[in-house]
Amino acid sequence: MKTMTSENPSPTQQLFAAINGYWVTQVIGTVARLGIADLLAGGARDSDSLAAQLGVHPGALFRLMRGGITAGLFKAASERTFALTPMGEGLRSDVPGSLRSVAIMQSDKSHWSPWGLLPEAVRTGKSSVRAALGSDIWEHFARNPEEAEHFAQAMGNLSGLVGSELTHHIDFAPFARVADMGGSHGDLLSQVLRAYPSCRGILFDLPKVAEGAKAALESRGLASRVDVVTGSFFEPGIPAADAYLLKHILHDWEDDASLTILRRIHEAAPSGARLFVLEMVIPDNRNPDPSHLMDLNMLVLADGRERTRDEFQALFTATSWKVERILPTRSGASIIETVKA
Repeated sequence: MKTMTSENPSPTQQLFAAINGYWVTQVIGTVARLGIADLLAGGARDSDSLAAQLGVHPGALFRLMRGGITAGLFKAASERTFALTPMGEGLRSDVPGSLRSVAIMQSDKSHWSPWGLLPEAVRTGKSSVRAALGSDIWEHFARNPEEAEHFAQAMGNLSGLVGSELTHHIDFAPFARVADMGGSHGDLLSQVLRAYPSCRGILFDLPKVAEGAKAALESRGLASRVDVVTGSFFEPGIPAADAYLLKHILHDWEDDASLTILRRIHEAAPSGARLFVLEMVIPDNRNPDPSHLMDLNMLVLADGRERTRDEFQALFTATSWKVERILPTRSGASIIETVKA
């Protein structure tokens, strides 16, 4: 009988592995929380010495790391000694493109518990967050600042992936002021400002979020080039800028709310201003695509959705933004470049 590690697993074995995929999520999340990848950055270590350093049960840590081999994070250097794989390197906190905070966030209660109620979301067509957490996700973060910080750091991880693509594809030199709408701790905006020293930035977010951004910008040496402005993109008072960034914002909301956000930015934007929307775009073909699962994630967590090219076009047309081009990137997100019509 073939095992689950067979080179050619049967359909039943593939299904069994898929059913138990949540095991892998928690293995990766736990490895990330413990910071094991950072401790292996210098080379292979035995699990007993790691357990002593981390203050955890040595037998349980060995079993976790052995499970991490199957999850693709580690390779066995010798008995009870482990080294990072190239995939495991992505859980280090000090590497470009790190996904450590994403792994922690996805295994936090804020994301983990609502997914356990996916049947309820499918039955009602509404987010299962309130049933799972007792509030919407933002209220949950307000009550659980540690999880809120994991979320902010995860968004920073993803901004790092998207930001390198954005500055590669888009020339920001013509824009004196670049505003990052809902920019959290300013990770995306920071990448733009580092790549284009002539630009000044505006970071726009809710007061509680923006407070954390000030310290982050200070640590990067960019505070003097960024105006931190607090407010809601559902209300008047959005600052004027030459270019606006809107990363993974519209997918949080259904169409009516997304239209309001786009209209508010349009009202504030001067003639000819550019709006760069960074979102997954569901392809028109019927092939498997990560955007399909992200779309379910937005149903579960936020009553939001991923959208097709035509669905995005309808939003922009209704709010007088002219779509200039849509650029797919290696990050999984596309850059939708629009101009105020």
